[in-house]
Amino acid sequence: MGKLFKILGGLVLVVLLLVVAAVIILPMVVDPNDYKDEIVSQVKAQTGRDLKIAGDLKLSVFPWLGVEIGGLELSNAKGFGDKPFAVVKSAAVRVKLMPLLSRQLEVDTVGLDGLALNLAKAKSGATNWDDLVKGGAPDEGDQPQAGEGEGLKGFVIGGVDISDARISWDDQQAGQQFKVEQFFLKSGAIRPGSPVALELGAQLQSKEPELSAQVKLDASVALDQSAGMLNITGLNLQLDATSPLLKKGTASASLAADVVLALDGQSLSVNNLKLNADALQLSGNLKGSNLAAKPAFSGKLTLAELNLREWLVGQGIALPEMADPQVLTRFSADMQLAAQDNATQIKPLAILLDDTRINGGASLKGSAIGFDLDVDSINLDRYLPPVKEEAEAPAKENGGATSQASGSGDEPLLPIEQLRSLNLNGTLKIGQMIIKKLTAKQIVVTVKARQGKINLEQKIGAFYQGSLNGLVDLNVAGKTPLLRIDKQAKDIQAGPMLKDLIAKDKFDGKGNFQAKLQTSGNSINAFKRGLNGDLNFRFENGSVKGVNLAQMLREGKAKLKGETVPESSAPAQTDFSELSGSAVIKQGVLNNQDLLAKSPFLRVTGAGTVNLVNETLDYLVKPVIVSTAAGQGGEGLDELKGIPVPVKLTGPYASPKYAIDWAQVVTGTQKAKLEEKKAEVKQQLDEKKEEAKQKLENKLKDKLKGFFN
Repeated sequence: MGKLFKILGGLVLVVLLLVVAAVIILPMVVDPNDYKDEIVSQVKAQTGRDLKIAGDLKLSVFPWLGVEIGGLELSNAKGFGDKPFAVVKSAAVRVKLMPLLSRQLEVDTVGLDGLALNLAKAKSGATNWDDLVKGGAPDEGDQPQAGEGEGLKGFVIGGVDISDARISWDDQQAGQQFKVEQFFLKSGAIRPGSPVALELGAQLQSKEPELSAQVKLDASVALDQSAGMLNITGLNLQLDATSPLLKKGTASASLAADVVLALDGQSLSVNNLKLNADALQLSGNLKGSNLAAKPAFSGKLTLAELNLREWLVGQGIALPEMADPQVLTRFSADMQLAAQDNATQIKPLAILLDDTRINGGASLKGSAIGFDLDVDSINLDRYLPPVKEEAEAPAKENGGATSQASGSGDEPLLPIEQLRSLNLNGTLKIGQMIIKKLTAKQIVVTVKARQGKINLEQKIGAFYQGSLNGLVDLNVAGKTPLLRIDKQAKDIQAGPMLKDLIAKDKFDGKGNFQAKLQTSGNSINAFKRGLNGDLNFRFENGSVKGVNLAQMLREGKAKLKGETVPESSAPAQTDFSELSGSAVIKQGVLNNQDLLAKSPFLRVTGAGTVNLVNETLDYLVKPVIVSTAAGQGGEGLDELKGIPVPVKLTGPYASPKYAIDWAQVVTGTQKAKLEEKKAEVKQQLDEKKEEAKQKLENKLKDKLKGFFN
């Protein structure tokens, strides 16, 4: 037995001596640099490219079997210039020798320093790496057969250390260029079933758009081979960008999440998502499925409340002037989204905008946008430009329109190209809305837009104690935009509406209104010139404020006779029990021939034209006094009872001039007096005839009595 142990011990000693001799002698007798030419020729044969090995190849055997390479350079593809495709300053990889005897692979840290990779795409679409990835599949006979070899029982990699790498991208087809510099990648030990710490960073440079950004990422990565999943926990991505396109010149964003990715690329799960960009904070969860064929994503996202105004300005987005500088200071959103192929649906959707809450859903399929939204209450006047007080411009000498403070009126009004590209189909419900100081409630608006044809239908259930329905059709598909408007108002209280609209008490009454109009063009003036259509209205139990027609007639009569103008404490208004009329509009000129107003003492008719293009009118109003004992202001106008009083209105309709045709009034008065005299004479004659007749009858009666007696 002792002899056996001696023999075994001797064999072990011999093996150790052989190993030591190999470690000492092998590097001395085997120089890896002798194989440089063969390596270069093999690369040339396999890729057609030139490989340069400027540095020495260093070989180590024990306890690590490894090689270090320095100064590698691989030439570029044909047609992409003389700049090398890839340059490596140094690379090293070492494998522990002894574990290999038991089929265990233990790799030291894999190092790569000074990588420079130049990627490019030609105008034809070809890239400078196409020739490297286009290789034939191995012959079937070359494939390893089942059962061949026992493989590795396990492996361990000490880590990966890539430092000072640079990648450039030159896309001649798209005209884009960017660079990745100072790229580094470091990892902890890589062992099966154990998480790996990962750290990555880079400096990005782009010319179009001009941008410089610093990127840093760290995470813990674990591979679950049995489940076929890659788990990334504690992912943190930090981005710091500099660009002249940014309002502040710089911007920062961070992303945190836990990611689970299927190794077959079929599913993805992003949990505990948190995205911060200045004041913007987005959180939620996302899931993806069928990623290899038809990717589908779903999830829930929450945007924390932020000052949207400040955030937009910080992103370099200029905001128009708004009446209320406090709007857009509160904004938040919650949404559930689902996306597949080119279709995305967001439902439910909840938005807070200042004091307004919006609920509903929206969808996007290709370029088509759909929505179904419910707004509780909104004051749009707060978001519109402030109303600026403008001095009244004097009328033109020719009696034409006043000058327009905002421009000539020929400026383009509609964004034609944007309207042509709209593809909308949606419904908007609003509980209460204020716009142009008008208040509307129970609003339902439906919008359809496609191929330049836009249809907007509105129904307002509560509008100044009445209702308002309307239809707007806009067609911008052709050369000249066409506009059609159809409006119907029912039981509207005009007084409160006008007070809100123009802040003046000009008119009152409950009425109905209907208009069917069409026009063409793309400016205010063009709309006026091309306006055609018809309208009608009827108001009851109201008044025209600012004009007391009865007092106007009394003053005119007094001036005509040279008498003192009578004073009056009556309000400056003309009451009516009924006001109605209709009009036809042709080429911007409104023609009305049936104006009728009734009051307790007046009947008013009117006819004439209103030129919307020149903003002038030529109109004749004929009030007739029907009662002087009762009604508003009828006293003192006995002489004018039953006589039309023509009132001519001319000039700019914003401030018209009026004149009473007293000649016709006097003529009418004289005719009335003559008729009255004729009636008086006739009555006297009739009375005398009746008296004579009565006397004759009495005489006949007396004679007949005497005859019979």
